[in-house]
Amino acid sequence: MGVRGLTTFIETNADAYLKPFELHDTLLVIDGDSLCAQLFSRSNNKTTPFGGHYDAYYRQVLDFFDMLKACRIVPYVLLDGGYESRKIVTVRERMKQKVHSIAHLSLESTRHTMPLMLREVFVDAVRAAGVSLMRCAFEADDEVAILARKLDCPVMSYDSDFYIHNVRYIPFVTLTHKIYRKVTDASGDNFEIGIVDRTKVGTRHEVKFLAQCGDETLIRGEDSVTYDYLDCCLYTIENLIGPNERLSKEMIPLFAVLLGNDYIERKVLEGFYRSIKSGRTNRKIAQQQRRIKVILKWLQNHTLQSAIRTIVNQIRVANRNQIHRQMLTAMRGYNVEECVSFEFFGFREEQPTFDGTLTDAEVERNIVDCLGEAEEAVEHHSCSSDAASGEEDLNEDSEEEDPDEAEDAATTNDEVDGSNDENADESDEDDEHQGDSEAAPGPWRNRYTDHRWPTWFRELYREVRTPRFVADLYHSRLCINSPQMEDISKPDSNTISYPILHLIFALLSSQHPGPMRTSFRYITRKQRKPGVRYQTFEDIQLPDGLHFVSDDPSQNIAFIKHLFRESGVVEWEDLFDRTQHLPANMSLYFLAIIYWAKNCGDVNVAHVQALIVCVLQLQIVDRCLKPRNRDVDLFHKQHKQLLDDRKGRKSNKPAVSTESTAFSRAIYQQLACAVPRSELVQAYGALIRHFSVDEKLHRKNTHIDRSTVHTMAEFQSVCFNLYALNSLLGSPFDRLRMHELYNSLFVYNVYETIKSRTDPCEYVRGTLFRDSAGLFEVFTCMVAFVVRYVPELHERKRGAVRQSKAKSSSSGTSKGAEGGRKGGKKAYPPPANDWQQEEKTSDGDEEFVDVNNKFSQLLLAGV
Repeated sequence: MGVRGLTTFIETNADAYLKPFELHDTLLVIDGDSLCAQLFSRSNNKTTPFGGHYDAYYRQVLDFFDMLKACRIVPYVLLDGGYESRKIVTVRERMKQKVHSIAHLSLESTRHTMPLMLREVFVDAVRAAGVSLMRCAFEADDEVAILARKLDCPVMSYDSDFYIHNVRYIPFVTLTHKIYRKVTDASGDNFEIGIVDRTKVGTRHEVKFLAQCGDETLIRGEDSVTYDYLDCCLYTIENLIGPNERLSKEMIPLFAVLLGNDYIERKVLEGFYRSIKSGRTNRKIAQQQRRIKVILKWLQNHTLQSAIRTIVNQIRVANRNQIHRQMLTAMRGYNVEECVSFEFFGFREEQPTFDGTLTDAEVERNIVDCLGEAEEAVEHHSCSSDAASGEEDLNEDSEEEDPDEAEDAATTNDEVDGSNDENADESDEDDEHQGDSEAAPGPWRNRYTDHRWPTWFRELYREVRTPRFVADLYHSRLCINSPQMEDISKPDSNTISYPILHLIFALLSSQHPGPMRTSFRYITRKQRKPGVRYQTFEDIQLPDGLHFVSDDPSQNIAFIKHLFRESGVVEWEDLFDRTQHLPANMSLYFLAIIYWAKNCGDVNVAHVQALIVCVLQLQIVDRCLKPRNRDVDLFHKQHKQLLDDRKGRKSNKPAVSTESTAFSRAIYQQLACAVPRSELVQAYGALIRHFSVDEKLHRKNTHIDRSTVHTMAEFQSVCFNLYALNSLLGSPFDRLRMHELYNSLFVYNVYETIKSRTDPCEYVRGTLFRDSAGLFEVFTCMVAFVVRYVPELHERKRGAVRQSKAKSSSSGTSKGAEGGRKGGKKAYPPPANDWQQEEKTSDGDEEFVDVNNKFSQLLLAGV
C-alpha cells in the first residue's frame, strides 16, 4: 500500500529507528516485486538497460541469492498479483511519470524504465537459484507480513507498509552487498571481522580481516565460532512505539491511515488536519515530516476509541459513515492473519494452540466493538485546546490539483468502481459492498481473492507460471499496458499485439463461471503527448472452432496457429510442422520473430539479422566462454595473443553451402558443437563492443534512433504476449527465457551497424563472424528460416546507403588527423574501448575483400 512520507521520516531519524543487524542462519521472507525493482536499479550502475539488459540482470539476481546462500539464509519470495481498484489511481500516476520520462528517449531515461519482461527474467533467476516463490492473487504486503510472523523471521523489502506491520523489517537499501566473516569466542566480547573475496573462482574464498577486538588467544580458542553474515539494519515496531513516542501497538494502523495510504486519500482528512496544530516548527522540514511528528504526539494523548471519535467528528455528517468504513477497512488490512503461502511452501501448523492470533472475523468484530462508541453519538468536539497562539495549520501545504487532472482522476475512480460493481459475482462477500449506506458500520470485506478462480488457473498463477497482468483481465476485465522505451509520437508499442491480447481475454472469459463477458478496458499512454488514456475493446470472443483443454496442452496449439493464419502467413501449416523440429528453447522465440516481422511494416531483414546475431552470442558464445563481464579492454587484454593472431590471416569461409540447409534442432546442435573455442573467442572479440553504449550517444545533439527503438519495443511486446498466451495454454512450447535470447542494447548496436550496408549478410560474414565459419553457417540457416515465411523482408527499406556517410566520415577523419598534426584540438574525444578502431582493424585486413567498400580491391593491388 505505502504510507506517505514514512520512509523518509524513518531514514531521516535512522539512529533512533534502525539498529545494526547481522543477517545469517535464518529464514527470510522477501517482497519479490520490491527486490526485483531494487536489483534493477543496482544493475544499472554497471550496465545501461536500454529497454532490456536481461542477461546482465539475470546474473545480478543469481549473485544476490548466491550471497544469501553463503550466509545460510533460506529465502521465501512472494510476488504481487493483480491490482485492486484502490491502486488504479496510483498506477495511473506512475504511468504518467513513466511516459514523461520516456518522451525524450535519452540514455538517462532508460535507467528508470523497467524493461517489459524484467519480472519474468527475475522469476527465471529465482527458480535457477533454487528459491521457493509464490505469486499472491493481488497485493502481497499482508501475506509477506503474516508469513514472516508465522515463521518468526525477518522481512526484506523497501516498502513503508512494513514499518506499520508488526514484523522485523530489513529495508533493502541498508543491506551491504558484501559477505563478512566473523570469528568470535563464546561470550562474543572477543572477535575479528573480515570481508570474504567472492571474485576468486572456486569454492574456497579468500578472507581479508579488517578489524579485531579483544584477546586474539580467546578468538582462536577451541570454543570460537565462525560464521558469514550480511551487514544491514533492522527495524521493529517497538522502535516506533517506544521509548520516545510510547504509542500503543493498536494505534499503529490508525497512524498509517492518518498519514494517508491507498485506502484513504489524504484530502479526505483535511478537516482533521486543520483541527490540530503543529506548533512552532522548523520551516526547513518538509510538511509531511512535520505532519508525522504532530500526529505521533497527538495520538499519545488518545485511546483508539477517542481518536476515532475525534477524527470522525471533523468530517461532514453526510460522509461520516463512508469514511468510518474506509478507516475500518484500512485497519483491517493491517490485522488480517489468513496465510495462503504458509501451506503453499510446505509448512504445517504443529498444533492449534492459541498464540494470540485472531481470525479475520474476530479482528473485524473487535474493531467494530472497539469503535462502536464513535457512532453512538455525534459529539461536537473541538480540538482547539490543543492549539497555541502562533501555531501553524498542519494542512497549509496541501497539494493543489490541476482541474483537468482532478477530473481525470475522478473518471478513473468511477470507471474502476463501476467495473467492480459489474463483476460483483466474483466475490463471496460482494453483497456487503453493495449494502445500504445506513447499515451498521463495518469494514468492507476483501473482494480480491482467488477463491472462485478455476483450479487450473489459480495453481498456474500461484506457481508464477504466467504473467501478473492476466489476473486483472480475468477478475476486473482490465489491462494496464506498461510503456517501454518507445517513440510516443507513434501508437503504443503494444498495438501490434492486440490480436494476441484479445485471444488471451477470450480464453479467460470462456473459463469464467459467471455470465459471458465480451469487453475489457485497456489503459495505455496517449499518442504524441505524455499522458494516459482509456480504451474499451468490445465484442471479444473465442473464434469459432477454438476450444480450450486445460489438461492437454498439445490440443491448444490451435490457438497460436489461429494467430498466424489470421496474420497472413501463407505457409502457416508448414511453419508449425517445422517449428516442432527447432531447438525447444527457441521455438516460441522464432514464432515471435515471424509474427512481428509479418505484422510490423517497419521491420526489415537487418532487424532479423541483428536479433539472430544476439541469439548466437547468448546461446553459443556465452555458454562456452561464460564471461563474467562485458569489459572490452579487459577481454582484449586477457586474450591478446589469440586476438593478435587474427591479424594477417585470411577470413574463414563456410565449409559447405548453407543455402539449402534447413534450420532444425539436429542441424543447430551439429553446427554449434563444431565451433572450436578459439573461434568463439575471436567472434566475441568482434561482438563484445556491442554490449556497450556507442560513444556517439554520449555526445551533445546525438539522439537515439527512435524508429529502431520503437520497432524493437514492438518485438518485445509480441514476445511478452505470446509468452502469456503460451503459459495459459499449458505451455505447448517451452517458455521464453529472454536472458538467453535478447539484449536490447546489443541488438540496437548491431542493427545500427549493419542497416545501411550494401550487403548486411556479407558484412556479418566478413566482420562479425570472419573467424568463425561455423557461427556464420548457423546464422545463415536461421535467417533463411524467417525469410521463408516473411519473404517481403528483403523488399522493405533498410535505410540510407552507407557510402555517402563513409565519404563524409573519411573526410572528417582526415581533417581531424591534419588538425592533430598541426597541434589543433580534436572535435570529439576518442571513442571508449576502441569502438571505431576495432572496426577499422577488421575492415582493413590486407587480403579481405569487403563488398561494402568499393576501394577495398585497390588495397590488394598495393595502391
